[in-house]
Amino acid sequence: MKRLFSLFLICAIAMALVACSNETDTPKLLTIEGIAPYELSESENYILQSFGMEGTSQIISFNAPKEAISLNVNVYRLEAGEKWENIGGGAISISADRKPNDQLTGTFTMQLKENFAIDFNINASGRASYKTDEIALDTETMASTKGFLQEFKKIEINREIPIALMVYDSGSSMRSYSLQDYFDPSKFDGMDLVQVVTLTFTDKEF
Repeated sequence: MKRLFSLFLICAIAMALVACSNETDTPKLLTIEGIAPYELSESENYILQSFGMEGTSQIISFNAPKEAISLNVNVYRLEAGEKWENIGGGAISISADRKPNDQLTGTFTMQLKENFAIDFNINASGRASYKTDEIALDTETMASTKGFLQEFKKIEINREIPIALMVYDSGSSMRSYSLQDYFDPSKFDGMDLVQVVTLTFTDKEF
């Protein structure tokens, strides 16, 4: 029941973000090409804080270049400290003839769960919801760090953009990491669990 309610809440927030509104405190979606953290209004921030989701959820606004047709979401887990294994994901696409929408724009929302599963939703010319399986660790997590996209970033077609990084370990200390460390997985050597979420805008239909 708790999982179902959380999924419903994320979907409700995503619907509210793209709905038209005359309220002065309602932020607008991106009008320039790129991705950026969605600027929540005070009321939207209050909702996340009230349900304890502020530090475990992310909302991103995107406005893809004209040539982009599809948005692919990939969730990876680092295996043996050196290779990324795809453990889930999803995609959404506008048709090649670009009808009824001529550009890929919308929001992406994700929520981290206590069992290391990830729920996420894409809202762009339709709505799609996905989730990854829970992960069972042999050791108890004593230290963790989470990093989310914090600033506007330009989109390069067919190139992955890391937007979330989660690192967990049974040790008592944890160094700092950045999203760009995704491209050098050796930096996570010794960590018990490392997960990354990436977005890729492509010029091909899936």
